[in-house]
Amino acid sequence: MKILIVTTYGFDPAFPSRPEQLQARALVRRGHRVVAHEYLDRRYPGQSTRHEWLDGVAVHRAATLGFFAPEALLRLLDADRPDVIHIHHMRSLLAYQTVQVARRLGVPTVLTPHGLLHDGDLVVDRERPLDAPLRFENLLLTPAQLLARLAKGAHPRRAVRNYCIHAPLRMIDHAVALSRHEASLLQRLGVAPERISVLPNAVDLSGFERAGAAQPLQINTQLVLFIGQLVPRKAYDLLARAMPLVLREVPAARFVFVSHNRQCEDDLRRLVAEGGAGHAFELRGRVSEEEKLALLGEAAVVAAPSRYEGFGIPLIEAQAIGAALVTSDVPACNELITHEHNGLLTAYGDPADLAAAIVRLLRDRALARRLGENGRREVFARYSADRLASDLEEIYASLI
Repeated sequence: MKILIVTTYGFDPAFPSRPEQLQARALVRRGHRVVAHEYLDRRYPGQSTRHEWLDGVAVHRAATLGFFAPEALLRLLDADRPDVIHIHHMRSLLAYQTVQVARRLGVPTVLTPHGLLHDGDLVVDRERPLDAPLRFENLLLTPAQLLARLAKGAHPRRAVRNYCIHAPLRMIDHAVALSRHEASLLQRLGVAPERISVLPNAVDLSGFERAGAAQPLQINTQLVLFIGQLVPRKAYDLLARAMPLVLREVPAARFVFVSHNRQCEDDLRRLVAEGGAGHAFELRGRVSEEEKLALLGEAAVVAAPSRYEGFGIPLIEAQAIGAALVTSDVPACNELITHEHNGLLTAYGDPADLAAAIVRLLRDRALARRLGENGRREVFARYSADRLASDLEEIYASLI
């Protein structure tokens, strides 16, 4: 079949492990013709080429004028008319145009939102989306809701943007949720349960397979590793507050933070200094893939105390190398991790509980090994691109 994938920045050749690329390459390997439409953005080298082939996928990038992209529209009407369309990301400038045209052409559409709680119209604070009730009533999903909002004096541009972002939810033929939590949110937004499937993203595990086999879990290390952006959603601050509690019980512990986004570096350093943990703290910037794998292999514990994950690729990567993982009992972490089976779950926003879990794994290396081995085995069974492509084929075929 001919499949059109519509996304934002998913086909940057510098990032071949992005979910859209893994999905597309797997579908090509299975004999399908795959075309991709995404943004043309001159700010980024990977999005500045208008047309290119990436591993058998024809990628076309179009300039956007608001929610209208003339070139993408013309290609959809003629050269790239597909059997099925798979749209990635809720807040995409190409989605509204695509679903409107697809309905008129009779082409079925599938949407993968990639984390509904990243939506600033739905949550009060995107960095702490679970700290306040969700604003379902704020989303404009129908023309009637848009007109009513405008009649009440809403800012026209903001209201129209809200509608164009969210209206596709009521127009698509099927939604692929990355977690059961996301599926429940889609139902709250009016997507019928029978039109929702729960499928994980594919994850590129090739490097982890080699590294995990070559480098078994370290028994004597006391390294606690954090890999993620220094932003509140990733909860670097909770780990910083847990550090002195851990060091009180395990004085030899050391903490390495790895982040390419050091937005809150000053706050992290302040919290570490206030806790008297500076002697056990190291902050690194962007690392190579090889360096990341080496750190994951060396770590006694990988701490991922997130306040919310749309999917949780960092957690899967930690499991893929066999690391002992501690994370928060929040969506979607609590669907990736079963407490005391393939990791430990800690209470939301609780540095003392986080510290207790880290100490437990530093002291009980047999438990750490068992959790790591269970996680690694399940990751390789669940998150391959070929498995995802097979599941998607069934959805596409049923819609066609």
